[in-house]
Amino acid sequence: MHCQWRGGSLRGIEGVPVRVEVQMARGLPGLSLVGLAGAATRESRERVLGALRESGFQAPSGRVTVNLAPAEEPKEGSAFDLPMALGLLEVTGQLRPRRGRGWWLLGELALDGRLRPVRGALALGLAARRAGAAGLILPAGNAAEAALLDGIPVGLLENLAEAVAWVEERHEAAPPPDPGEDGPARRRAPLDLAEVVGLPRVRRALEVAAAGGHNLLLVGSPGNGKSLMSRVLADLLPPLARDERREVMALRSVAGLDPTDPRRPFRAPHHTVSVAGFLGTASRGGRPGEIVLAHCGLLFLDELPEFNRAVREALREPLEDGRLVLSRGAGRLVWPARFQLVAAMNPCPCGQALRGEEHCRCSPAQVRAYLGRISGPLLDRIDLVVEVPRWRASEGAPRAGAAAGGGGVDGAAGRDSGGTDAARARVLAAWRRLRAGEVAAEPEGGSWLDAQLERAGASFRARGKVRGVARTLAALDGRDRAGRGDLVEALDLCLGLRRRLEPGLAIVASPQGH
Repeated sequence: MHCQWRGGSLRGIEGVPVRVEVQMARGLPGLSLVGLAGAATRESRERVLGALRESGFQAPSGRVTVNLAPAEEPKEGSAFDLPMALGLLEVTGQLRPRRGRGWWLLGELALDGRLRPVRGALALGLAARRAGAAGLILPAGNAAEAALLDGIPVGLLENLAEAVAWVEERHEAAPPPDPGEDGPARRRAPLDLAEVVGLPRVRRALEVAAAGGHNLLLVGSPGNGKSLMSRVLADLLPPLARDERREVMALRSVAGLDPTDPRRPFRAPHHTVSVAGFLGTASRGGRPGEIVLAHCGLLFLDELPEFNRAVREALREPLEDGRLVLSRGAGRLVWPARFQLVAAMNPCPCGQALRGEEHCRCSPAQVRAYLGRISGPLLDRIDLVVEVPRWRASEGAPRAGAAAGGGGVDGAAGRDSGGTDAARARVLAAWRRLRAGEVAAEPEGGSWLDAQLERAGASFRARGKVRGVARTLAALDGRDRAGRGDLVEALDLCLGLRRRLEPGLAIVASPQGH
């Protein structure tokens, strides 16, 4: 006797249709699994047989073969447990299906018959919709991902007994919950932006980076708060749009992470991360690395020069194209990787070069070698390069009431400061202006800017970068077009410190101090 059920397997973030074919013949009892199954899939035999017994069904008395087709496609994961169990029940005459043939059925079986959530449920559900499946059955533990699936009927089940009853039309599967609205995002940084005093240029750069999605490099001595500023930036980002949230949840689910976190991703790998851990793998369906898990969010690289050179240079194409292509002997995978890069570094091995020669213990050769680890092409893809100066006791403590998001004017910057909530409101307003096209693409004084860039020997990419930052500055200040003042500020944020960090150039203390 032979039967067939439908399921799916993961290939990166994409789902691939799989037919689960079950056949029983005469012979000694046994179960053979074929079809290029991975380790977790091969172990389905023990889980399925144990769940059948505990759920009150009989194990097959003959020779059973389970084929996962197409045979050349690698199969990985435990999502095939449920269709395998239903196939075994059908070929042994313990199940008389009345529905479910055109549905994708996904679920891992516990030995007591309960259905456990599967990895990549959202990605598999989207694949089922594209493949024209009649519907999708998922474990109840995948309810959060099921809530984001539209355009396809979805049912949630608790255990194998419910699945059998559903196929025989004796039980109705529970519908997915209403996705609802996300509550207020939990903060990552242990401080409010109001506590950042005496750093007006850094605060300005954080808002510009958050509003325009610009890549940011923070440079300063150890202990100046570079890492802390990066986490503050994560709290300023606009919320995920619905389509972005679906992509992020799918990636988190594929990686085995909690898919219900409504915040934008924030990934901060240690500088000892391997190339495989940073990029991901392409074998056995693939696993996303740090660069992919940062999709639609922030990738923070602390101590940038200390990262492996292959890791640093792997950033080039994703920063340009918004995707990561992995070509390996085991196959080729394309991962989404549209992230915002935030990096931090010291200006020299001892970290004191920007404070002047009297503080720095490094020789010019050591400084050049240290800065030379950051290649020109990578540095050219970073929009904002900003110094985080050392704190001075004369700058005082946070203003009373500012931490609650109140007003106040930072005298050094001449702009409203306030706390994280106030800054987030400004960022969100500017972000909406930019998305709505309310700020002109061409700035006033474009010819003046081109002359300045040509004199500085900047690249064509730098031209577009400075114009984009000037446009973001105009949006933050509520103007519909960037002017000469925005261009001057953009030039300073993009190229001011960077020119002093280029390998071979002398590093001197900033004449502005801040």
